[in-house]
Amino acid sequence: MEMPVKNIASLCFGDPNLDKVFVTSMARVSHPAAHHLFTKQNKPQFNTGSLFRMTELGIKGLPEPSFTGS
Repeated sequence: MEMPVKNIASLCFGDPNLDKVFVTSMARVSHPAAHHLFTKQNKPQFNTGSLFRMTELGIKGLPEPSFTGS
């Protein structure tokens, strides 16, 4: 799946049917924990640090179990 930015941080399924995917991206890689899988950027890319929503992928996520407090 192609994305318009290079450094993807995380993704999750959302919406009531869990049929949409939400993807976060990183604006800069300057954290000491950054490793070789992240692209070092001299100039920020357009839309970095954004939240993306993807629809009509033909896949669905699974609901997370509820926290019971114990």
